[in-house]
Amino acid sequence: CRIGGNVATNAGGFNVLRYGMTRDLVLGLEVVLADGRIWNGLKVLRKDNRGYDLKQVFIGSEGTLGIVTAAALKLFPRPTQIETALVGLRSVEDAMALYARARRDCSDLLTAFEL
Repeated sequence: CRIGGNVATNAGGFNVLRYGMTRDLVLGLEVVLADGRIWNGLKVLRKDNRGYDLKQVFIGSEGTLGIVTAAALKLFPRPTQIETALVGLRSVEDAMALYARARRDCSDLLTAFEL
């Protein structure tokens, strides 16, 4: 797995609950276009109102519009502790109820939830 591939597919991964999709983490991109030109959008500003946010066009484009060669990303500190639970439930509905309760009670501490 490479960062450019994650950007091209707008990957989510199993930590998407806490950190969001790749689109939420990309601050800027550099992309090689089909004709060989390099589009430089490697900005690191969280908000830029000076025009269209063209990097959004490339995120999730599956490489059809260009190849991502560099990315500026939001990073987070490594968690100081991690807890994992494996829970057996009777139904999908029970699992969804557990998920709703975990989101409510754990708020942003919940990183992943698999069914």
